[in-house]
Amino acid sequence: MSEQNDPSGRRSTMEDVAQAAGVSLSTVDRVMNLRATVRADTAQRIAEAAARLGFYGRNVIEQRLLQQRPTVRLGFLLQKRGVAFYQGLAKALAEAAAASVRAQVRVMIHYIDDLDPTATAERILQLRGEIDALGVVATDHAAVRKAVADMRAAGVPVVALVSELEASAAAGYVGVDNRRMGRTAGWFIKHLAPRPGPVAVMVGTQRFQCQELCEMSLRSFLSEQSPDWELLATRLTLEDEEFAYASTLDLLTSEPDLVGLYVAGGGIEGVVRALRVLKTQNVLLPAVVCHDLTQITSAALRDGVVQAVLSHPVVALAQTAVKVMVDAAIDPSSDAGAKFMLALQIDVQESVRS
Repeated sequence: MSEQNDPSGRRSTMEDVAQAAGVSLSTVDRVMNLRATVRADTAQRIAEAAARLGFYGRNVIEQRLLQQRPTVRLGFLLQKRGVAFYQGLAKALAEAAAASVRAQVRVMIHYIDDLDPTATAERILQLRGEIDALGVVATDHAAVRKAVADMRAAGVPVVALVSELEASAAAGYVGVDNRRMGRTAGWFIKHLAPRPGPVAVMVGTQRFQCQELCEMSLRSFLSEQSPDWELLATRLTLEDEEFAYASTLDLLTSEPDLVGLYVAGGGIEGVVRALRVLKTQNVLLPAVVCHDLTQITSAALRDGVVQAVLSHPVVALAQTAVKVMVDAAIDPSSDAGAKFMLALQIDVQESVRS
């Protein structure tokens, strides 16, 4: 940034910075020369004012601010390590942590390959004493909620990512509105299917509150539209590629008149593989809506085996989660139990064309 001068050509001074930041000249001096500790929010305000004014000493102030940042340890428990969505989320979390201006953030990312809620609860409690705040993607189960409550009782704020936990867990939430996501999937199927008819929903497990809400909301939306929509029994993928592959083949073989398919859970790799096999066999495919834009779902959109992808905005999710968790770790009065609903990302074939 170039220096901003007043009409007389005068350079911005420490007095100008102090006035713009609403602090005394001595406070600016303390930040620049490390004469005494200054509150982090005050130092941040001074740095922002210096940057706006193009103050010649702004780089020194920014360096002082970086040196004064507290160290915060953030722990994240994500789902299966090999799933593209969680790999992308882990990368975004690490980048958001590195960009934090309020703290020096150390990130510990762990994966949960076992869907057993008891195993998840044990993993949560194992992190007690190692982290200052926890972000977790987990099933909404009594054992998980108790582990979260125990962590909060130990002074560790907890934020649920992607899928909410019941209110008794007193955890915050960062993610999309899953009711809106499910109804949006219903809207796409209504407008893309050749006619009202049988529609199937596939979820990994209904223990994930997000998947349950998406399923219920799609069913609600289509039921409101016309009695001619037939909502079939929900199919499970168990968040497993091979299981999802076999389940998709069985579904489309046993339901040749299927007009819509909503994949609201994991295992999309297997679903897409099955759709490609059936397409080569000239099987008429239903309108398909799934979650989260990855290399696999992008290719499926381009090839026409999937018609719409509804995504969590991964970068915004990571940035919001890191900010909320850092704030809660530094300031106990911060509302770590708040909910942050993010805008849904929607992609269709045209939006992923190269």
